Amino acid sequence: MNQPELGRKITELRKAKGLTQEELVEKCNLSVRTLQRIESGEVTPRSYTIKIIFAALNYPVYDSSEDIINKSGETGFMISNRLGQFYRYVLDLFNLKTNTMKKISILLVTFSIAGIGLFLLCTESKAQKNEKAVKAIEDLQNKSNKWIKEGKIDSVLTLYREDANVIPSCSNKSEVRDMINSALDGGYKLIDFKNLSISVGDSIAVQKYYNVYEYQGATYKQMGMTEWRLTKGKWLIVNDIFMNY
Repeated sequence: MNQPELGRKITELRKAKGLTQEELVEKCNLSVRTLQRIESGEVTPRSYTIKIIFAALNYPVYDSSEDIINKSGETGFMISNRLGQFYRYVLDLFNLKTNTMKKISILLVTFSIAGIGLFLLCTESKAQKNEKAVKAIEDLQNKSNKWIKEGKIDSVLTLYREDANVIPSCSNKSEVRDMINSALDGGYKLIDFKNLSISVGDSIAVQKYYNVYEYQGATYKQMGMTEWRLTKGKWLIVNDIFMNY
């Protein structure tokens, strides 16, 4: 189809669709002046431009052999047009010279949604990290109880830092060893142990517990609180305080 017939056809189709020149160029990513010159017959556009215009008007385009453009080609043009429109829309959002309040609102909502998404991801990640720490401390405590029952003092001491305090009697790891030795010599026997709670921070965890034990033929109940610290990738006891009741 040659000019001026091509220009008249485009004008006819555009008006039949109820589109202004400005609305059509938005779909085609062209300038209004270019479309005006095409419709008036002043210029003959390239085949690529013709295909884009006819695709925007939903009109089947024919090539020189009178074969209809295959559907995949038309789909490609439509996708290209849509991407172009979306790109222009995004750029326009950041142009606050027009519709300022509306655009600010849209941007704030968009960034808020993104921020909430990131917050939820971080919260979920932190929750998983805390859950893992609680499980690790529970496992270590179970090992400690088992080792005490078996009299494996050296194994128990691997859970204490060198500067560990056990209130009211021990201020370092060596004194903790002496305390455990003395308890076992006196017939210490752990009967029951329950974790009441474990609160985890970035590198500190506080464990509250309850236990029942025998010592020198008598039975005692005890409440305690242990402070664990993440030290070189391992949770170790740094403070332990308990009392009988």
